[in-house]
Amino acid sequence: MSFKLAFIGGGSVLWVPRLGTDLFLTSTLSGSELCLVDIDPVSVQVVKAYLDKVNACLGSKWKIKIMNEDHALSDADCVLVSISTGGFGAMHSDYTIPEKYGVFHSVGDTVGPAGISRTLRNVPVFVDIARKMERLCPRAWMVHVTNPLTQITRAVTKATSIKCAGLCHEYTAVMQMLKGLLKAESDEAIDSICAGVNHFTVLKEITCRGIYDISSCLTVKKYLEYELKKDGRICTGTTDDQLEELIASHEKIYRYHVNFFLYEQLGFLPAAGGGHVCENFPFFNQNPATMQKFGIIRKGVLPKRPDAKASRTRDVMDMASGRKPLESIESRSHEMLALAVESLLAGVPHRIIAALPNIGQVSNLPTEAVVETWAMASRSGIHPVASGEVPATFHGLLQQIVIEQELAVEAALAGSVKKAIQAVFLSPMFQRKDEAESLLLELLDANKDYLPNFKF
Repeated sequence: MSFKLAFIGGGSVLWVPRLGTDLFLTSTLSGSELCLVDIDPVSVQVVKAYLDKVNACLGSKWKIKIMNEDHALSDADCVLVSISTGGFGAMHSDYTIPEKYGVFHSVGDTVGPAGISRTLRNVPVFVDIARKMERLCPRAWMVHVTNPLTQITRAVTKATSIKCAGLCHEYTAVMQMLKGLLKAESDEAIDSICAGVNHFTVLKEITCRGIYDISSCLTVKKYLEYELKKDGRICTGTTDDQLEELIASHEKIYRYHVNFFLYEQLGFLPAAGGGHVCENFPFFNQNPATMQKFGIIRKGVLPKRPDAKASRTRDVMDMASGRKPLESIESRSHEMLALAVESLLAGVPHRIIAALPNIGQVSNLPTEAVVETWAMASRSGIHPVASGEVPATFHGLLQQIVIEQELAVEAALAGSVKKAIQAVFLSPMFQRKDEAESLLLELLDANKDYLPNFKF
């Protein structure tokens, strides 16, 4: 049986080649239709040419088309989304404006002033897509990989009837690191329960076959020794590998130093890269010296990100034309998007990590707020797995992060300056509380072209 998939943001050279290949490697979806939608007519043609090449090499019999949004959504069985409203220009403002107020973002796509700014830009676009889905494909799931993952999922499920799940690969990356650190013989040898919100999920009950006492291995000293001894970087098997290679730093960076420091202090290991995790605390990102101490990169856009995209575009074009050999297409990556699609459409069950509305899977965080846990995906939907409480040592901060994110979503939906200011004020990352309004107004001014719900 064949299916129709709409991919909004189908011209992303950093995401769609890998995610598309994963879909083509899923035999139960063979012969389906992939409809690429993008505002960049050049990028989407480049991606289509690459996917055509992969499709032919694999013999997967997919039909790949470029369409406008309405045609792609019409009778779609599943809608995939990977976009960045405002592009590099908006991201540049997200980093540089908060630095004037003492906030030095290390990622800036989820929490803090930059995460709030990104929420205000992306929410209207996603809600517009979801409202079109209500008319054109009301039974389809929206599955997305766009940050801020939590707030976008919350906005869609709060403002529309569309079923929506956000997927992130940070858990996978952490588990690949732990596999190396603990010398686990396979991916299946190591497991954990996770509970929290995207980029601030906490691992509980980490188990590794053959090791009784995991805690003695999870120290800063053991982690840094592992980093010094291993050859090469940690490969996660996700799209992050490609991006890190493109924008590689010449510095020796210990990506999970923050995680192990927090484990030693609080007794649980966060399940995301340290650059994400640190932004949920009021300590790490207040000055560059502290960031350097903990191996945290001060994030910026120029010139690395535009250069990386240009380089990746050339690579994809060269692979599509045969001037360069294709990347490995023998097996699926560790991204979970193809697994989710196979479950929803072909009925093959999979366990995945998903951001979904809280119906009790995290027992001590607010209901309906979007939380991240294991979930079981099948033809009947994506159903969260009960994961118990967030540990007490992380609970207070997670509650505050949830409130920050809820306020940002409410601000984006209603165009409320007051709620946006409150989100900035309450953010643990932002310390100059008396300057919350000034910071927020600067971000609004920089983003005004992307904020249809706000009045200027």
